[in-house]
Amino acid sequence: MTIYSNKILENGEIINNTYEIGSFIGEGAFGEVYRVRHKFFDEFQVMKVFKHEYVENTDLNDVVNEGQILTRLSHPNVVKVFEINTFNKKDVDHYFITMSFVSGESLTQLVKRKIQLDLPVATSIMFDVLNGLTSAHKNNPTIIHRDINPDNILLSYDNHKPVGILGDFGIAKLLDQVYSLPGAGGRFLYFAPECFMNIYLPSSDVFSAGIVLYKVLTGVHPWEYDFDHYTLDDNDEVAKMIHFGRRNEPKKPSIFNSNVADKLEKVVMKSLELNMENRYRTAGSFLKALQNACETRDLSNSYWLEQDLISLN
Repeated sequence: MTIYSNKILENGEIINNTYEIGSFIGEGAFGEVYRVRHKFFDEFQVMKVFKHEYVENTDLNDVVNEGQILTRLSHPNVVKVFEINTFNKKDVDHYFITMSFVSGESLTQLVKRKIQLDLPVATSIMFDVLNGLTSAHKNNPTIIHRDINPDNILLSYDNHKPVGILGDFGIAKLLDQVYSLPGAGGRFLYFAPECFMNIYLPSSDVFSAGIVLYKVLTGVHPWEYDFDHYTLDDNDEVAKMIHFGRRNEPKKPSIFNSNVADKLEKVVMKSLELNMENRYRTAGSFLKALQNACETRDLSNSYWLEQDLISLN
């Protein structure tokens, strides 16, 4: 049995008589991520275990109720949530979430390699993401992601074409303390203005998705921020700096990418309206506008994705 130093779980450990812990995938501000095997379904899943200090005041009934909502959300462009529950180890209750395992990479990893994506590739990925997000916004009750950013957009590949899959639904709401998480400042770059006032609406997700679209089209963020004197661990200062940095309208995407046509540019800029009343209200309306602005979804220029994928396998 392999023991990971200072980790919550051990390789081979059985959780709730259901999940066999496999490889340790990584650690983030909220907790730890493991690859697990479901003993009864005999399939691999991903388990995210929240750090105790961030959920110690969370009500189990709230977690179970939220889990029931999320597990009913089923869409090919959304990472499937199977269970949200707790386990006890050494007299400490730990909250966890299990979800489908996606083989591929994150949008963050792709952008790091390519900086600026080909237009057909960028828009195709966003079509996928917005399709998945639309299903969440249409759900009854409405499900708001709250934390859309390139880290939470996973890419699988269908015949060498990237398929965008939106992950980590529900985690931001379950923690409900994302503002206080160490290093959460990096996520603030994708927050809508109203989120800093603890207001979360479908249009808040639109704003975050709009920033992602802008970045994959241009290789840069819509707004320039002066972080020279701050670190992303200083959440309060980062939030202030973001408010200050957004005092002006972002530069048009076509300045950085001449392939962005006027019609597409208008769609991107509307998604980034600081006033939520001027933004697309839902992912569905954003998706429809984006599709209308893109005359083709030809991915014939994305052959390089096949070549890059070889290094991932």
